[in-house]
Amino acid sequence: MKGIQFIFTLILHFIFFMALTLPVSAQQNNTLFFMHNLPEANYVNPAVQINCGIFLGLPVVSSFHFNYANSGFPAGKIVTIYTDNTFSRRTEMSTSGMMPKNYLLTELHSVLLAVGVKRNDFYYSFTITEKNNGEIIYTPDFIEFFLRGSQNFEGQQIQLDGLRFTMDHLREYALGISHKYNTRLTFGLKFKVLFGKFNFTTGSSNLGISVEPTTRNLLFDLGAGYNSSLPYGLVQTAPGVYDWQEIYPESWFKRMMNMNNPGLALDMGFIYKYSDDWSFSGSLLDLGFLWYRSNLNTYSINGSDLYTGQFGLNRWDNRYFRPMFNEWNTNMNARLTAESYTYFLRPRLYLGASRKLNDRYDINFLLYNRLLPSKLQTGATVSVLTRADKAFRTSLSWSYMNHSPLNLGLGFSYGRRPVQIYFITDNLVGFIVPLSVKNINARFGLNINLGCKNDFDINDCGCSWMRNESSRRERKREMRK
Repeated sequence: MKGIQFIFTLILHFIFFMALTLPVSAQQNNTLFFMHNLPEANYVNPAVQINCGIFLGLPVVSSFHFNYANSGFPAGKIVTIYTDNTFSRRTEMSTSGMMPKNYLLTELHSVLLAVGVKRNDFYYSFTITEKNNGEIIYTPDFIEFFLRGSQNFEGQQIQLDGLRFTMDHLREYALGISHKYNTRLTFGLKFKVLFGKFNFTTGSSNLGISVEPTTRNLLFDLGAGYNSSLPYGLVQTAPGVYDWQEIYPESWFKRMMNMNNPGLALDMGFIYKYSDDWSFSGSLLDLGFLWYRSNLNTYSINGSDLYTGQFGLNRWDNRYFRPMFNEWNTNMNARLTAESYTYFLRPRLYLGASRKLNDRYDINFLLYNRLLPSKLQTGATVSVLTRADKAFRTSLSWSYMNHSPLNLGLGFSYGRRPVQIYFITDNLVGFIVPLSVKNINARFGLNINLGCKNDFDINDCGCSWMRNESSRRERKREMRK
């Protein structure tokens, strides 16, 4: 990969590759939040306890989670895909309905090992998880310029302030404890030790681009750059000329076992049973950071430049990036170093309420928030949880998320002991028409549960007449008195 594929190309390729395929890297688990029969519900609320003595999650098969979210547009609005797997830009797409700041988020998380142990009122858990996350904050003008070039911006400024791109791969070791204080309140904490493997982040950029009338020359006013911990980075090969090269050659095994980028994080959650019918719950997740200290490459540039090349007359194209980028580095203040940096996680807040309708049905309400740089991702979910029997649970949900109401979720689990399988998604529609939705996600896997309680429930056996008969006898005794 050469310098021609530097920041802008990297961002564009990431956006449209992710928009066209299932993600390969928001953690979003709204339907899962109330499915407390699954050990995985403890991942989104550390207070959750399962009624089994031991839970084992085997490598990879225990829990696999992916998520793709784009608040700006469904992929089918911006591209046309052909049968030969090529695609073209839909230049007629309007950006007028977009927010001033939009986000595109991707996640791919795989649990390498999970253990849960319940003892009396305590539940202890330990997990090792591999996490890949991607994030782009973009403006409507960014998409407008990509689709149609500068023709609609003559005499104006292209608004790109706040453009941000991040990729992060880390390994998480989490130790959790949940305590049931009384019949009403359960509280949980989870302490996480993190080790970053790869990271690339541009930070918050100041990008001012003014388009001159007639000539469409571009006046750049830049204050941007990136921090990275990668095998590859920028290398200056001549004055004002940079290439993207491998600068930290290592085996893949050494890269994946790298422990030189440590971090810490904290999760907390609660469940409060207000009455026999109502309960409230919530969690605050990913309060933490990573300190990147290895395989470093740091680049920054600031200043102004009047660019008179072909880039301003065309839509974004790879062949115009290299001469423009080289001109920036010649005429502006560019700085290339290898400095350590701190990367902060994106905190998430869940707040939920659950109403027990009867012994088989619950209706649930959930608010979801995730704090992104200069942007808040929000969502709301309504779900119905059913308990057909002790082995089978289902949840049907609807969510408003990513500025879209087209999110119909489904979750089910089968089995309780010793083997339990499950599948959960917040948007089943995404698997049917993936180019027409703003969100596609799923979590699925297999659990091993041992030492589960087998409490007798008079309602499950169809023997409610026994309970009624007991009540009648009690009333007769009271009347005799």
